[in-house]
Amino acid sequence: MRSVVLLSRRHRLYGAAADWDLPAVELFLFDSPSEALARISLGQAGVFLFDTRDYPRYKHVVRKFLSMKSDADLLLVGPEECVAEVKEIDHEAVITVLPLDTDAEEIRQTVDRKLRLRRVRERSGIVGRSRAIVEMLSLVAHAAPLDVNILILGESGAGKELVARAIHDNSSRVEGPFVSLNCGAMTEGVLESELFGHAKGAFTGAVNDHQGVFKRAHGGTLFLDEVAEMPLNMQTRFLRTLETGEFTPVGGRKVDRSDIRLVAATHRDLAEEVSRGRFRQDLYYRLKVVVITTPPLRDRRDDIPLLSAAFLEQENTRHNLHVKGLTRAAEQVFQDYDWPGNVRELRNTISSIVVLKQRGMIDLPDLPEEFQYGHGQRRQDYLPMALDRTDNSGIDLGVLASTLLELRQDIKEIKTMLAGGQRWDNEPASWPVGEGAIRHPGSVVETFSSADSYSPLQDAQVGDLQTAERTLIESALRAATGNRRKAADRLGISERTLYRKIKLYGL
Repeated sequence: MRSVVLLSRRHRLYGAAADWDLPAVELFLFDSPSEALARISLGQAGVFLFDTRDYPRYKHVVRKFLSMKSDADLLLVGPEECVAEVKEIDHEAVITVLPLDTDAEEIRQTVDRKLRLRRVRERSGIVGRSRAIVEMLSLVAHAAPLDVNILILGESGAGKELVARAIHDNSSRVEGPFVSLNCGAMTEGVLESELFGHAKGAFTGAVNDHQGVFKRAHGGTLFLDEVAEMPLNMQTRFLRTLETGEFTPVGGRKVDRSDIRLVAATHRDLAEEVSRGRFRQDLYYRLKVVVITTPPLRDRRDDIPLLSAAFLEQENTRHNLHVKGLTRAAEQVFQDYDWPGNVRELRNTISSIVVLKQRGMIDLPDLPEEFQYGHGQRRQDYLPMALDRTDNSGIDLGVLASTLLELRQDIKEIKTMLAGGQRWDNEPASWPVGEGAIRHPGSVVETFSSADSYSPLQDAQVGDLQTAERTLIESALRAATGNRRKAADRLGISERTLYRKIKLYGL
């Protein structure tokens, strides 16, 4: 059972909320922020409804709620400027803001919609509260009850089958079977038999009649994964069956019928496949009545802590272990990793770590080598770049800072090596000697001018890229008078990246 937590000092809204008819939902009314947040921290809240009136420090309450990493939906009743102010706290958070004059009935309907969407999410097993996931699940909730074909697009490991099951579980066919088939995992002959079935004796080894997925999915949902891998010849027959509901098993003579709801999925660009002649155009339009895109994990990084916690709990329960969670350092590495294998890779990584760790907190030494040594991380390799002082609008200051600091470190090491000398065989005795140094007959000349104006890198330790990055961000924010969008443009990075850096450095 999920609960709705209402934080308000408005007794009119209190009274109206007490009369709301929300099946299987508990309603908790508070006028104290600390008590409301304490209730949410128990982990059973579905919606946090916060009437911001009479709470001058409402941004502090919102910030505290977001820091709890609860997957409850936040619904604010407040002034228009509340939207912009909340976005400053976390522009990726999915927050609904209703005007101050919204009546209690409309608020109730909004809460009801959010709870229905949550039921879709919980039935599906899809974890996350990022904007990308909320939008995807909203589309699932709208399309699932309609008996139309659905095409799911997304990278491998992004959870396309979970979305297909969510569609089935929230459709009128929920009592029927859910049958899945991966079209890319078999040859054309085997695929034909798996789709339509075969009669006894149809080919060598066909010792019995075999029902295909069209027959087994009768009255329910047929999920075809990697449908773009289906051979062209098979696509023609498949399309006819899809249109008429009639098919004949391989080697059979009797025409059979099937009533199915088709959900197809692929990681390929089907429009591109059509243009290249590898996929039938008429089948493409037949499949794409409703298109749902599953976002890759790198586009929903805010969900990584929630997913990690969910997978960790599952693994602890499965193996009866007691791994408590991830340290901040380990969680930051997870956040920065690109996850080419998406959610599937995250699940398998957590499973592997938990089995080896078994108890305590997961820290950096517990992570696989590719996380510790940067394999698969977003690239941080920078190359030297030319600097045109007349126009720096296109300069990525992070690249510039890293390049300069690395050059300074290299020069320092070279100067150290040149400061002494180690004698070669038969070299002049007048050359200086020093352990580990490069032999040279001349003197070291410093070619960098110190007459330039102050640079934000001057106070940074040589090689300390994080110090330089923090300094550059502080300078950009000061120059933009605190405007994050302008500061991000000035730095040549996205606003989202800037926000993540601000949180990382505590600015």
